[in-house]
Amino acid sequence: MVWLSKREVAYYLILKSKFDRNIFNLGEALDVLSLFGSKTIARKIIKRLRSKGFLECSGVIYYRIKSEEEALSNMLSNYIARRLYRNLKSRGYPVSLNITNQRNILKIYNCSDNILSILNIVRRFNIDIECILNENEKLKKQ
Repeated sequence: MVWLSKREVAYYLILKSKFDRNIFNLGEALDVLSLFGSKTIARKIIKRLRSKGFLECSGVIYYRIKSEEEALSNMLSNYIARRLYRNLKSRGYPVSLNITNQRNILKIYNCSDNILSILNIVRRFNIDIECILNENEKLKKQ
């Protein structure tokens, strides 16, 4: 996972202070950001911010700024799911991880209620935790 550069954070904060949660077009953003660098760099950074989930595409050239918490939550969702999967697997738990469009599904085989209650905190990061008794029977889903 690649973190944001200082320039990307700066451009994000500039766009957020100018447009807040309103929809804006690429030309308006380039006009604002061209004061801080070239339009080519600004266009590339807008593209990176969109791919990392900090900008939401509302049309061909229209964008909307996402909140910091929402963007970071989406960015870190896959990371948290993979870390949790690797950690549980290294501790000897039989687990599997399925990554779909917007959800990560972590299946834990033969798990206890204690583990489910502890792992309930990851639900806010679009990670579903399933406790499975055996291959054919789903016991609990959180």
